Amino acid sequence: MFEFNFEVNEPDSSDIAESPFNKPKLHQDRVVQPDKKIDWYLAEQVEPSKDLLNNLDLYELNAKELSIGSIEMRHLIAGFLLEDIKANNDEVSGDIKKSEETHSDLIAGVYEGGAKVWECTDDLLSYLSKTFDETHWKNKRVLDLGCGSGLLGIYALKSGAKVDFQDYNKDVLEKITMPNVLLNYKEELADDEKIKLLETDSNFYAGDWSHFTELTKDLEKYDIILTSETIYNIENQQKLLDTFRNRLKSDGNVLIAAKSHYFGVGGGLEQFIEVVKCGKVFKANNLWQADENLKRGIVELKLQ
Repeated sequence: MFEFNFEVNEPDSSDIAESPFNKPKLHQDRVVQPDKKIDWYLAEQVEPSKDLLNNLDLYELNAKELSIGSIEMRHLIAGFLLEDIKANNDEVSGDIKKSEETHSDLIAGVYEGGAKVWECTDDLLSYLSKTFDETHWKNKRVLDLGCGSGLLGIYALKSGAKVDFQDYNKDVLEKITMPNVLLNYKEELADDEKIKLLETDSNFYAGDWSHFTELTKDLEKYDIILTSETIYNIENQQKLLDTFRNRLKSDGNVLIAAKSHYFGVGGGLEQFIEVVKCGKVFKANNLWQADENLKRGIVELKLQ
């Protein structure tokens, strides 16, 4: 049985009056919502660090190959990642470390499961490879929302799209997402050329969705938003839908992969679709469903 082993506290739906965005710091800043127990991380754009270049050989040695249709991808082995993070005392990896020490996949307001590749990510990758050829991605702006390992965005990137990556945790972006993106640049590129591409071709954002929307409100919107396993917390679903509405182009689409039910949390695909219908902002279209012990599906959203 799939179950998240944490308690969910209600997030706040109110707006923050003053701009909460500051320059990146070692730890992500937080905002304390009035009368609520969860302090949500503020949004910030995360820049690649010099450590990425220093560790590139280590990443190469601990990479796993993955074939998705005609696209060959590589990503860091999860076991290596977690052992390396636990073995080092760098404060940048504090949130991932907390999750490992508490044996918890999710800690509300602290860590959102980005170190693992969840089942529905594989489902969406398979669907993309079987449904769209590379012409579909050319000149498209894509957002991998709640990206974790970044595999959805990397697939779109290697197919010809311009991709931005967003995850709740800054340390997930720095320790997992960025290394994985680096591993998928052309091998003939010099190391400094890869870092330059990472700095110029993609943007990386950490923090809460509502603050991410505010941070990027003046930037070009996205043709496609890809997201997997992000609807489990009912209390955050409206925040997620607001992010879709504010960051999606009028003719764009959102592809969501998720489980039919998340035990211990209450969210699920069918329940989420009902929320979408009640909001009357998006049209929902069921694209794919797996009939197994734990049902999973893929849904497309388009603005009405």
